[in-house]
Amino acid sequence: MLIKVRGVTYPSVRQAAQSLNVTDAAVYSALFRGSMELLGLGNTRRKPVEVEGLSFPSIAAAARALGLSEKYVRKVILTDSIAGMKRFRAAALVYKQNMEGK
Repeated sequence: MLIKVRGVTYPSVRQAAQSLNVTDAAVYSALFRGSMELLGLGNTRRKPVEVEGLSFPSIAAAARALGLSEKYVRKVILTDSIAGMKRFRAAALVYKQNMEGK
């Protein structure tokens, strides 16, 4: 399986892991989360997310609350996609309305 990280293509998971000084499991985890660009950088701390006046302690927390996949939210934040941000903001507004109604 070819693995691409920050513009470099590795012929296998094992070679990518060895080159980036991480485990094979870390490579698979990054693939699953959609965060290959962060692999091997040591950026494993949770990053707060703010959208439409809402604050979440992490991308995972925002994704769960808004009913989106963690991979999707991470990709939207990293790429700053216009269409993705529109959907992300819409989900946040629905969440906000539901919270105000309770």
